[in-house]
Amino acid sequence: MLQLTILVLAFLAFSAEAFQSNLVSSGIQIPIASSTDTSSILYAKTIGDESSSSIGVNENKIDDRRSFLSRGSVGLAGLTATLSSFPGIAFADEPASAAVAAATADEESFASIAARASKLSSDVGEFAPAQAVTNANGDTRTAYDFELPVDGKSVPFRDLIRQEVDADGFSKCKVILVSNMKEDDPIARKDIPEFIFLASKYGRNGEFVVMLTPTDQGYYEPDTSQLIRLKLASEYGYGIKPATILTDKTDILGTRALPFWRWMQSNCRTPAGLGRVEGNFEKFLIDGRTGIPLRRYPRKYKPTDIKNDIEAVLAGRPLPPAGANYKEEWRIAAVEAEANTYRFQKGLNYYD
Repeated sequence: MLQLTILVLAFLAFSAEAFQSNLVSSGIQIPIASSTDTSSILYAKTIGDESSSSIGVNENKIDDRRSFLSRGSVGLAGLTATLSSFPGIAFADEPASAAVAAATADEESFASIAARASKLSSDVGEFAPAQAVTNANGDTRTAYDFELPVDGKSVPFRDLIRQEVDADGFSKCKVILVSNMKEDDPIARKDIPEFIFLASKYGRNGEFVVMLTPTDQGYYEPDTSQLIRLKLASEYGYGIKPATILTDKTDILGTRALPFWRWMQSNCRTPAGLGRVEGNFEKFLIDGRTGIPLRRYPRKYKPTDIKNDIEAVLAGRPLPPAGANYKEEWRIAAVEAEANTYRFQKGLNYYD
């Protein structure tokens, strides 16, 4: 409103200058404000005073050379002084303190709105679906369309991870970390304790689970499913907590591969575009809300290095960029796939 008033007054000021000139030429005395003091009356002119007329002409010439902003300022001041002489009309500058107070209020208002927006975004992000990655083959299946063997029985994936969906459609289990494993692989001594750590940190409320699948493929696994279960429980404590799940031994490659593993490898490939598993302890991160695999990690990629991805999916955010060592670990895995003892090699330790 104040800016609009100033613009109107500025417009009237220019008109007032022309009006004043006409009055002067008619011999009418009017007050004109000075640029140095807008509240005082400087002089009056009469048409019969030749010297004053001469001065007025000279001043008109000087006035023609004034800048646009200077004339606007003087004219506005003159109009203000003239109108102020009439009863019932008054002009007052807005106090500086009021302007500061208004600016402060605006800042506080903006901060308040930003705070509420941030809270709302956080609340929505708690349940918003994470960014999903789908395969190029148009496969519409999710992890929830499959079953896995546990204790000799086929258990639906949903039941295995103890998934619950409330009345509003929000999933309880938000993240699943899946890995193939060998109990006697040296990597097991490093990875299994870290799996348990992640399950203890993020799986207390059922929002995160780790699922391991042993297999005879790759380097031979001599123990039965029951014995593997007992060994992991006694040596590591794995399988004791609900957030640590162990399936039975199964094929994960070839014509007899478990459909769940065949689907997961097809839908979540390596950075080089390879689908099939090349070594023990390749890891897959699945979004529990959608049942879609989001990212895959190589054999020697530490489970604790996945924590940033886990936290992002738990919060409903897109995955952050992969860690600095992500591609390097995949390059190492590609080399090991050619000669490592624990590699998966067709015709050697798995068959179609």
